[in-house]
Amino acid sequence: MFDDKDPNRIINYRPLFIAAAGIIAGTAAYQALFDLRISAAARIIVLAVFGLLVGALCVYSAVRRRKTAFIFAAAFVLAFARMAAAVPDNVVAAEYNVTGVVSEVSETQIGTVTLTDVRLDGKHLRYKMRLKAEGETFSVGDEIEAVCLVSEPNRSFGSYDERMDLLSKGISAKAECRSASVVSTDRLPVRQRLLSVKRLIHSRIFELFPENAPVVAGFLLGERSGVDEADYESFRLTGTAHLLALSGFHVGIITALLFLMLPKRFPWLRFIVIGLFLIGYCALTAFSASLVRASIMCMCLLLADAAEQRRDAVSALSLAAIVILAVSPYMLWSAGFRLSFAATFGILLVTSGGAFSKNRPVNRIFSALAVTFGATVATALISARYFGIFTTYGLIANAFAAPVFSAAVTLSFVSVLVGIPFPAVGRVMAFVPDRMIGFAMLGLQRIQSLPYACLNVVSPSALSGILVLVMMFCISPYVLRPLKKRLALTSLVFLLFTASVAADIIRS
Repeated sequence: MFDDKDPNRIINYRPLFIAAAGIIAGTAAYQALFDLRISAAARIIVLAVFGLLVGALCVYSAVRRRKTAFIFAAAFVLAFARMAAAVPDNVVAAEYNVTGVVSEVSETQIGTVTLTDVRLDGKHLRYKMRLKAEGETFSVGDEIEAVCLVSEPNRSFGSYDERMDLLSKGISAKAECRSASVVSTDRLPVRQRLLSVKRLIHSRIFELFPENAPVVAGFLLGERSGVDEADYESFRLTGTAHLLALSGFHVGIITALLFLMLPKRFPWLRFIVIGLFLIGYCALTAFSASLVRASIMCMCLLLADAAEQRRDAVSALSLAAIVILAVSPYMLWSAGFRLSFAATFGILLVTSGGAFSKNRPVNRIFSALAVTFGATVATALISARYFGIFTTYGLIANAFAAPVFSAAVTLSFVSVLVGIPFPAVGRVMAFVPDRMIGFAMLGLQRIQSLPYACLNVVSPSALSGILVLVMMFCISPYVLRPLKKRLALTSLVFLLFTASVAADIIRS
């Protein structure tokens, strides 16, 4: 919330932010309890005590009219209950007669598909299943039947947990078989039509862009399977891989373009047209978490404009987290979800307070650098946790690549839009963004080749990554305290962060 007399001064937290914090805490707390290696009776006792404490907090906050505490406690309880309802059924490792409908075909692993509407010996499985049938070829919409060896994913490699990673994608079991038969086809007509449209756009991209079509397909469709291994390493080792993933970076560029094309005097028309486009875009890309997050935020901000209300990006981000975790609570353990939300939250914290609100060239430059700094710092330890590396020149690489790729994505989107009905015109228009992408890739390769550009580091714990965000939050204007108190609070959190990192080093 902002003071009407001073629109840059933050004077209160939004309820949605508190609710999102409660939902994240409740979701993580249930999983932590679930992961405890204790007996079922002991788990019930712990759950009962935990429930009494949270219930007491709810009653206390309601009686004392502590609105913030009540919202947090209520959100915590709801998230806890949602996680309890989302726990997948136990699957005993054995051979089953498996039937299901192919919802996704892996482009990198031949014969590997994702099945929905799965039945094991006639019993329905609530989640999807990943099936590997060597030598078989299937299409989306095929209903298949096979005798498979089914098991639960439970392997852990360092910080990688296969079970949680697959659950974040809606998959609770995996299966292997030698052969499978197709019972029927065209079982997912809507999904198949969307896939046809995506393939049409994908093929047109490769017609329009002679040199960097795979990168353009990654930018616009999230298709990274065709990106050359050397190019992908350049993105990964310079800390710019997020530019290749569908996120707010891409939604912001495309939405801004649509925003300029629609008249300013019709804000509701902007809201409806851009909203329909974003819904279709999300459906086309199988509802990527980062894209859904960016779309919800964008819709909230457009709705505020249409309703003539003040924009609040933190509330929009919080609502996006609430919606995604309400639909799929296991998304909290998705690397993409964590990186996307952490980067956006870091950007909002660094740019809060209106320090770069004046429309001057110098302020624009510093604002762009602040955005890069906020996203890089907020995601550094999360990236290190998942990838085991620290990119020394990440800030420089992002400061160089982000503006170039922003312009390239904008021109590529227009080129593809024109190139679908008019391929010849699209090829001419695609020349400039194609060269821009080639120039940016060359720059990333040069940065990657610098000494100590990438360092192998100890995999930090999730707590260390969270404490970085807490430190950034404590020093930001969102904490309604004088600067000295904010610095003191930040110093305290820094000590906890230091202890957490030391524990990570000792544990390794």
